[in-house]
Amino acid sequence: MTIAAILARAETGARLAPDECLALADCGDLGALMPIAAALRDCGHGNLVSYSRKVFIPLTQLCRDVCHYCTFAHPPRHGEAAYLDKEQVLAIARAGAKAGCKEALFTLGDKPELRYGAAREALARLGHDTTLSYLAEMAALVLKETGLLPPPNPGASRAAAARISARPTSIRNAASTASPRLAKWPCRSPPAS
Repeated sequence: MTIAAILARAETGARLAPDECLALADCGDLGALMPIAAALRDCGHGNLVSYSRKVFIPLTQLCRDVCHYCTFAHPPRHGEAAYLDKEQVLAIARAGAKAGCKEALFTLGDKPELRYGAAREALARLGHDTTLSYLAEMAALVLKETGLLPPPNPGASRAAAARISARPTSIRNAASTASPRLAKWPCRSPPAS
């Protein structure tokens, strides 16, 4: 099937097969692709923009990796704590709740305790062996004390996410799995341009 034929099917609102979607990913004709994508988006969502207010809690900026594009992580610094303590975490979370946030997103590096002695020592003082263990405790604390939802998102590790929370806490995830309206996709009849 040609790109033109796939675009014609998409324009009618027909559900595309996976191979058709992949073919469109390689479509170089953005002038043809974008109006159809915009019409389908508008049909499915109208002019609504949804989001969940979030407060970001930088639990640690240490990371075992050295990704040259990363502007968040850095090595241990003299006089700077390796991890936020419970009071600092709660202060940030409470400020977010007061500002109307609904979620608390913890930011952190990947397993810094595997690279830095400072991370291992700080975790020991906090009563933990791993960053993920400390994250789980802080996520539970934030939920209990502020009601902010801490979506489990410790990188790419599904097992780690499961240890942090056995249920989807993200408002977006919960809404998309519970709402018949949000589950309808793609739109069957895009508006005429």
